[in-house]
Amino acid sequence: MTKNYNPIKHVQFSEVDYIKPKVHPGGSNKPLKSVTDKFKAELLSSIEELSKVSGFNEKTTIAIVELENNATAKSHRPTTIFNDKTCPFFGDVGYAKHLIQITPNGLSALKQKISQGKSKNIIKDISAIKSIVPYKVSINTDIDDKSLSIRLFRFNSIDKNKKLDNDFEKFLKEFDCTWKKHSSNFVRLYRVSGSAKAILQSLPNFAGVQSVMSSKCIQLKPMVKAQSGINPPTMFPPLEGIDYPVVAVVDSGVSNCAPIIPWLAGRTSCVASDYKNDEHGTFVSGLITNSFNLNNSDERFPLCQSKIFSVEVLGEDGGDLYSIIQAMYDVAELNPQIKVWNLSLGGSTPVSKSEISTMAIMLDEFQDRFNCLCVVAAGNYEDSARVWPPSEELNDGISSPGDSVRSLTVGSVAHVDGFVKNLEPSHFSRRGPVSNYVQKPEVVHFGGNIIMNGGQPITLGVNSIDSHGNSHHDIGTSFSTPIVSSIAANLFEQIGSRANPSLVKTLVIHNANLNNSVDDEHKPYYGWGKPHGTADILAVQDYESTMIFEGIAQKSFEIQKLPFPIPECLRTNDRKVRAEFFITLVYHPELDPQKAFEYCQMDMNVGFGKVEDGKFSSKVPLQQEQHQFECDLVKNGDKWSPVKVYKKRFPNGVDIKDWKLRVSVMDRDGFEAQGVLIPFSIALTIRDIDKEQPVYNEMSQLMDQYNWEVSDLVLDNQIKV
Repeated sequence: MTKNYNPIKHVQFSEVDYIKPKVHPGGSNKPLKSVTDKFKAELLSSIEELSKVSGFNEKTTIAIVELENNATAKSHRPTTIFNDKTCPFFGDVGYAKHLIQITPNGLSALKQKISQGKSKNIIKDISAIKSIVPYKVSINTDIDDKSLSIRLFRFNSIDKNKKLDNDFEKFLKEFDCTWKKHSSNFVRLYRVSGSAKAILQSLPNFAGVQSVMSSKCIQLKPMVKAQSGINPPTMFPPLEGIDYPVVAVVDSGVSNCAPIIPWLAGRTSCVASDYKNDEHGTFVSGLITNSFNLNNSDERFPLCQSKIFSVEVLGEDGGDLYSIIQAMYDVAELNPQIKVWNLSLGGSTPVSKSEISTMAIMLDEFQDRFNCLCVVAAGNYEDSARVWPPSEELNDGISSPGDSVRSLTVGSVAHVDGFVKNLEPSHFSRRGPVSNYVQKPEVVHFGGNIIMNGGQPITLGVNSIDSHGNSHHDIGTSFSTPIVSSIAANLFEQIGSRANPSLVKTLVIHNANLNNSVDDEHKPYYGWGKPHGTADILAVQDYESTMIFEGIAQKSFEIQKLPFPIPECLRTNDRKVRAEFFITLVYHPELDPQKAFEYCQMDMNVGFGKVEDGKFSSKVPLQQEQHQFECDLVKNGDKWSPVKVYKKRFPNGVDIKDWKLRVSVMDRDGFEAQGVLIPFSIALTIRDIDKEQPVYNEMSQLMDQYNWEVSDLVLDNQIKV
């Protein structure tokens, strides 16, 4: 099946678009508060307490330095006090709470700096400190599991890290246990089996443990198994001669039932035979292969289809974090052609707002290593049926690994009226943001609803198949996620060699933003809305123009398109521009797994507007007034978020003659960003408000006149569906 369409235009930045603007050094050495002798004495007393930590003379230990609210910006960080000659920063445990590594010599030098330092810079840095306390790992001694996942800190020193690993392995030899060390470069993770209770009791005395959890931290959601009454299901086999993309289904097993076998591209398992359960993975796979056909040819479900590769990691007893990640690595090594990985799984509790979960960090590393995209469920809130809009504050935050910043996280909306109305967030769908106020989920799709009958819930689920190939329906973000996975996989397939995870993620989010109106209050549940199918994502109407800009950003450079052409048909008689604009930016910053709240090491900004008095003024997004504190800018301005999405409508026109698209970069304090290259993708749509004017044709002609390096994003102008 084919569909005619105007293609999205792919624009390559040229060398002249990269400029090196003048640097205006800022900052002041004015103290942020009064530094009294009493405050200095309190700090020195706190530092003295750090030397009393168990094992201090033999090991590198850890402390938390909390900064004042007005001292968290890069220009205020107290690095003249905390540095390699004293006790350097190496991570954080939340907003304004920074980790320092403590050694006897470093602690002595730190005390001297604070007690004897009199320069303006040192006084200013002392004024930025709120408190210094030892780091204490939070350990739940009631973990009822035979296997533990223990994560160690990583210092800014290879030698210190090796010593910590060796010391920990010596510590483990004191117990009747076995252990494995994961090969991850991002996370030092040990899976320890045996003597769990004894180890948990002794761990507080071992300096260097960052976190401890049960290895079986991922649970298999029980299936409702509600029959849909449509048997046999409407599920078609692959067509001859079509190259379908493959989605890796990281889940329970996939059955050998007749409807699914033709779609199965391969399988692997790390689940013992006594614990196998094929129900969940088979249901997920049905939606990847046939969501449109299984759901009564409802046009709101995408037509696109994908094959599946079953990565069986979940059994009746749940899933082991270590085994899940290891199985993904094993499959990816042998199947580099798999670009989309579906993870309809997660923990049962919300992630911390002040750190990225261990599994999310490992997923980010996995995606970078294999140049792929993980599509992850936002998780299910099951404590009660949440009304819409919520009438109270609930503990319904995103579950791990939905906080993975490289991944595309998917929430759920209802597809029929029931307990919530059609297209409202399902009563179980979890909300963002996650650490550093990064928005999750980015998008939603259909995951079901319920209706109450005599106080009892009746499932109004999406349709798929059970392990016997019969038609069933069920609810959960587990089932909205595979629909988006198939869309993403088909985008990779359609775009071809030019496709990359950043670009595909951009296209999905941008399409959701184009076709949904989500207010800021409800964005934590909706993200930027529900995307259409692959064909619609790649189709551009005559009354609009969509352009993809891809490039590599780096510190000290800005990227610009100036002047930026605007079609004459969008200008009013008084030369104002009457139109609406949509912008989506997705970039791949360097990540630091030791920095919970400052995980993303670089910030990129996009603006679309004009130059006034030598300064750039953005209209999309609208230039914001100065925020009082860094936390306001992070929370309300998307600072440090690797996805930025904007829309702006000018029904009365905006008076700009020469438009400019501008991209700029900023790095974290302590991160050496010089020469670091950051891939990014920008989708920009210009649309006629009345949907009448020939925007597409005029914009295409203008780009040719401006000698832009332009091509069709999909070179074949017939989209395969």
